[in-house]
Amino acid sequence: MNGMFCRRCKSLMPPGSNRCRSCGATLGPESISNQSSLDGIGPRKPKVELVQESSSDAPYLPYKPRGCQMDIISDIRNALNEGRHIIIESGTGTGKTIVSLSAGLEHAKSCGKKIVYLTRTISQSDQVMRELKAISRIKTVSGLTITGRNKSCPLFRGTTGYESLSPKVLSMMCEEKRSKSIKGQAGGCRYYDRIKTEIDNVESFVINDFPTSDELDRYCEKIGVCPYEMKKQLMKKVDVVAVPYVHILSNDIRQNLMANLGMEDSPEGILLIVDEAHNLVDAARDQESFTIDRDLVDRAIDECSTMKGDPTVWMEVSLKDFLSFFKNSIRNVATEKLGLNEKEVIIDDDYIEQRMMAKFQMKSQDLDSAIERVIDIGEARTELLMESGENRVSEIQTLGISMRDWCSSASSRFVRSLKIDQDGEYLSAKCIDPREISVFLNSVPGAIHMSGTLQPLDQYARVLGLQGNPRFRIYPSPFPPENRSVLYVNDVTTQQKEMQKDPSMQNRLERYIANLCNSVDKNTLVFFTSYYFMRMMRPYLETHINKKLYWEESRNQRRTMENLTAFRNGRDGVFFSVMGGSVAEGMDFPGDELCFAIIVGIPYPPPSSEQKAMSAMFDQRYGAGKGWVYTSEVPALRKMKQAIGRLIRTETDRGMAVILDSRASRYVKQLDAKLTDDPAGDAARFFR
Repeated sequence: MNGMFCRRCKSLMPPGSNRCRSCGATLGPESISNQSSLDGIGPRKPKVELVQESSSDAPYLPYKPRGCQMDIISDIRNALNEGRHIIIESGTGTGKTIVSLSAGLEHAKSCGKKIVYLTRTISQSDQVMRELKAISRIKTVSGLTITGRNKSCPLFRGTTGYESLSPKVLSMMCEEKRSKSIKGQAGGCRYYDRIKTEIDNVESFVINDFPTSDELDRYCEKIGVCPYEMKKQLMKKVDVVAVPYVHILSNDIRQNLMANLGMEDSPEGILLIVDEAHNLVDAARDQESFTIDRDLVDRAIDECSTMKGDPTVWMEVSLKDFLSFFKNSIRNVATEKLGLNEKEVIIDDDYIEQRMMAKFQMKSQDLDSAIERVIDIGEARTELLMESGENRVSEIQTLGISMRDWCSSASSRFVRSLKIDQDGEYLSAKCIDPREISVFLNSVPGAIHMSGTLQPLDQYARVLGLQGNPRFRIYPSPFPPENRSVLYVNDVTTQQKEMQKDPSMQNRLERYIANLCNSVDKNTLVFFTSYYFMRMMRPYLETHINKKLYWEESRNQRRTMENLTAFRNGRDGVFFSVMGGSVAEGMDFPGDELCFAIIVGIPYPPPSSEQKAMSAMFDQRYGAGKGWVYTSEVPALRKMKQAIGRLIRTETDRGMAVILDSRASRYVKQLDAKLTDDPAGDAARFFR
């Protein structure tokens, strides 16, 4: 069947297309192509113009500069040369990856530094490799993507239970095999054995081909060598290392990374580039947060019964008695401090620790020693489990480490609480002040933090505790402003008290959504503030929208991705999602894959004890009112900007967003939004 040929941008489209997916031009009978076409063909991004030789103004920029790219490169260069961090909000289309690499390489090469490029996803690290390959046309550069052992270990992949192995267990399994290989003993790792003989081949492949993470893994497996260990060997030899956030946020993993780079005592030798930096603060908080659930405690107590003898942790206190009383202490907190129907209580003292010390007549240092003894017993147990082939970490060791973390979390940096869910009571320690990453970042003299949604920039720097007078820069998108429209209405809201006051509010919202979806023949994304609202409105929407509907399924990622793929392959469907998720933030929808977005409500974070504590902390540090701005308003605005940003990904994309909430009037300037009393009519006219 013949496809359609766009005479404006020379793109081939699927049969029956009415509009070009690349440039948006209308297609008619004269556009029928003599070439065949497959359904689902993807849109082409507009070509960038390559330069033939290096420029003195931007020696590592491989493309003809466009928009404000030269300004960005100049500002980054000046900040890095002054030893400062630079914090950038740069609109879609400014080429954040290439300009940060171009400016970063210019500085790093002149100073003998190595670039560590932090990414949130593997696809972003693959983009780093593609841009480095483009740079290599005019300058000699090299790079490498690093992933976790569980993604790159060919020896154990395919063994029973591999997917469920923890990184720690897999590390221990690999270390055992590697140790035997190093000593020349039987039972080593055949993939590790070939590293020395194949390192030159792999290095040549990395330098010449700039492989993505998967491509490098496949190449290494093909020649029978371990990708993970090979990457460790090659890190010191390349200019740029792209790694996930956790390689910097986790203290243990960061130490290993710095050691593999040969910079364990010299963080000043690296240049950090933080991509999608608006995610860094929450990721840092999550890295330091933890829970102790009832199942873990029960499993550790049960494991005591499988051990020979009855080991003690302090004086005559047995391991089992010690852990059992810890469990009882958690239960007592729930009984004494939780009221009827309450699901959470803040633990703002060392209540549990004091109960345990009183029970066993301990002092504070005695309790610490007893917990360390629990960890020692657990580590010995783990070794036995590994030797017997069970390949798991002892529950006693895991609980001991968590108990130590719990005791050390008794500070203003954490909100400690006891919570109850369907599985029972559990302890939660939520980090609200990620000091660990702040210390490391301030040891690095110069870094690039960039995102398309990072304002207010000073708030980002304050929360991370960045010192040294960082520079702040904002650059606009180079795309035509008339290609995007953001509207809002002022007669509905998802604010809970208003919905309770006006029972007709939900139906008015539902009618708005249905009318908007039916008003245009474009792929449409509807963003809700929560799964609750989406479930609540689903019955009405399914019966009143005359289109193919697709839904994000909570706790079913596979089904969600199947629905999303079907939505993207069509051109007149509606996908229902939740703001802040992977669809709102992590997906690109070029061309006609997405044209219209409907945002139902303002996505303020739900109230919680952690939210309240963070708000109070920021009020105290930066002035009354700053807490609500930092913890509620700023995250909500970023989520909305991310959702709106899905619409325009190339110079030829056109898109509209409609916000169904009167509170959007507060953010007209930040969102560049306009009031409408006829959103469906305005949408139809915009796309007509």
